[in-house]
Amino acid sequence: MKKNILILSVILPGMIFSQTGRVGINTENPQNTFHIDGNKDNPSTGVPTILQQANDVIFTNTGQVGIGTTTPSQNLDVATGNVRVRTINTNLGNGTTDKRVVADANGVLKTIDNDDYNFFHTRLAGNQTLSSDALTNTVLFGTPIATSPFYSYNTSTGVLTFNSEGLYFVTYQGGFTDFAAGSHLLLGIINVATGQYIGRGSSWSALARSGTVGQISNYTTMINVPNSGYQVRFIAFVGTSGSAVLLANETGSSGSGNVTNLTIQKTR
Repeated sequence: MKKNILILSVILPGMIFSQTGRVGINTENPQNTFHIDGNKDNPSTGVPTILQQANDVIFTNTGQVGIGTTTPSQNLDVATGNVRVRTINTNLGNGTTDKRVVADANGVLKTIDNDDYNFFHTRLAGNQTLSSDALTNTVLFGTPIATSPFYSYNTSTGVLTFNSEGLYFVTYQGGFTDFAAGSHLLLGIINVATGQYIGRGSSWSALARSGTVGQISNYTTMINVPNSGYQVRFIAFVGTSGSAVLLANETGSSGSGNVTNLTIQKTR
């Protein structure tokens, strides 16, 4: 009894099998396992130029896919252009548990925790006596309650280092006590490199203040950080009386709570 074996071979238009076992479409010079030259403009030998690769799609022997590049370095590597996902809004995320997707300097997509995204917050750990020289009164905040890779804070020197350029929204609050009537209350931000103010806010006190309940002063501004490594420090000052106390917490008949603190948010 004879058995007939029928072998079917389907060859797509433009498909070429190289001697290395690679398969190319519109190219006789496939650069890896399966290579499509969309515009049929690759050379017959050698490596295609970046411009020639722009219309190529390649599948490597390690399972990586390249679009616009013949040498993908990730599972999916898109050389140029945008990625679109249609009807993505049909699958809504959870803002309390989901992570943010960001691109690093090389365009590689990564995730970061929402909690570590852009906030910095710290509070004065203990009362601080202020002298009459405004520029020397660096406020020494305690260990930050909230921070991220955008910031580094030295609790010994009071210097805040920005690890990324951009615009930062700053809210700075101080509670002052033990000063004379008519004193000038000031909160300032100093550029460490130049020793100059990059922001300051002030008010005048009509009455003297003493004890554990002070006068609150607030200052809000935007800082333009030009480069990574930019450093600032925060000062507090009281004029006229020559000295004062910056309160970490107020304590009164209704209870105790923090009054001197700093909050920063990266906006872009």
